[in-house]
Amino acid sequence: MGTILKYLFYVLVIAAIYFIGVSFYQGNITQDSTLKEVKNEVTSEATQAIKDGYHATKDAITDNTEE
Repeated sequence: MGTILKYLFYVLVIAAIYFIGVSFYQGNITQDSTLKEVKNEVTSEATQAIKDGYHATKDAITDNTEE
């Protein structure tokens, strides 16, 4: 059980680094951004990615069941 939690933690850290990097690249986070602004940006990016993944999965399942 500890190993699973360790790997889950690693995945969350990598995801946070990814979303921070994407925000820097898009210009949403600058040198003058506060920690709260960075947290809000990462949270919104992660939430949007989860929603997009959910909808894509739902659409794929729906398309396969209709045929």
